[in-house]
Amino acid sequence: MPGTSIHELAIKEIERLSRKEFQRLALPEPLESGFEQSTFVQRSERLWIEGLIAIGFFNIYVLADHFIRGGVSWLPLQVRLCIVTPIALLVNVSMRWSPNKIYRETSIALVSCLIGITHLYLESNTNATSSAYAQVGLIVTVIFVNVVMRLQFMYALSASIVLLASDLVFLHQDHFLNAPEKLLGITLAVCAISMTVIANYSVGREERLGYLMRLRSEIQTKELSFLNVELQKISYIDNLTGLANRHSYELQFAKLWREAVDAGSCLSAIVIDIDHFKITNDTRGHLYGDRVLVRVASLLLQSLRCKDDFAARFGGEEFVVLLPGATQQGAMIVAERIRKLVEVAGSPALPEPGSHPRLSTVSCGVATCWPCDSNCQEDLLESADKALYLAKSDGRNQVRCGELTSTARKRPSGERRVLRGLARGDSGTWAKVD
Repeated sequence: MPGTSIHELAIKEIERLSRKEFQRLALPEPLESGFEQSTFVQRSERLWIEGLIAIGFFNIYVLADHFIRGGVSWLPLQVRLCIVTPIALLVNVSMRWSPNKIYRETSIALVSCLIGITHLYLESNTNATSSAYAQVGLIVTVIFVNVVMRLQFMYALSASIVLLASDLVFLHQDHFLNAPEKLLGITLAVCAISMTVIANYSVGREERLGYLMRLRSEIQTKELSFLNVELQKISYIDNLTGLANRHSYELQFAKLWREAVDAGSCLSAIVIDIDHFKITNDTRGHLYGDRVLVRVASLLLQSLRCKDDFAARFGGEEFVVLLPGATQQGAMIVAERIRKLVEVAGSPALPEPGSHPRLSTVSCGVATCWPCDSNCQEDLLESADKALYLAKSDGRNQVRCGELTSTARKRPSGERRVLRGLARGDSGTWAKVD
């Protein structure tokens, strides 16, 4: 059954990620590739929108910070507006093209680290207020990386470690904060990083669990559909011969009849019976009789004209063939081909050495009609069945044609008038037909 191995792997990963303890988020192939394939477009779109909003707020903060401080220094404004912002915009715009995972996650992590390190560089070691303010900016950057942008866990963790290391460096070199203040700053940074990394991990796990559950549901739905189709096939197919069974024949007969009525075309039926089949069963056994049935069914399929022709096992040693659009002459040709193929092919070989099987032959009854509202399917099948018994009474291994009642046998009256009018060259006949 298709997809079973993937299904089992998905179930194992659901069980693994559902455990309370810390678990590796990366899924085994091909699940990880499938997860990325199903989420990368939506993820890139989200990063583009949220990144653009963040850049807008960042520039508002830059301008507000410059004017609130009275514009005493243009360096922070120039660095943030002329270096950091263009780089951030360039990376953000590239999200529009749904880049691969490595570029997407790495580029955002690097830009976030650039923003955080630049902030530490511009604010630290200037005065006590700016040095304390630098810690707040670092925490905001960490929240942006881990919670707002929600980088995949390993990228978020790496960016957080880089920012924490940068904070340690700048705190070590800062001369305006005393030891307790530095300890408080690093403690806040560690707490903020720890909480946001845990939140990032939880979100990443939920995303993968959601994907795996959707995948499991899709596979189960496909497998159920597959089983339903197979079950339907089994219910419509004769297990021994592989032909359509009686139920399938009844449905197909009704369908072909409606189509013939709508199209105004003819429909032919051939009823086939294996000659002396009971004697074969009694003398050679039922297993050999089954082999005879299988061979006749195979030859019957080879005798059909096209894919629209329909063959079914009618019951026991009887078969029926429906030929849409086939005239009586065409149906007689097909029936004769069936009879001749069975006669030439002979019976299946016997397992006993030196044994000679009884020659298998078939008798065929043919009937043709033009379906309309004034006749019914039973008329066609009854006429073909009567023709079959006529072939058997005449000595078997023959083809006979049955006659329907005049209503069922002839073309619809309107069609006959049109054809007669065309034969006379009277175009006005069309106008006279209801």
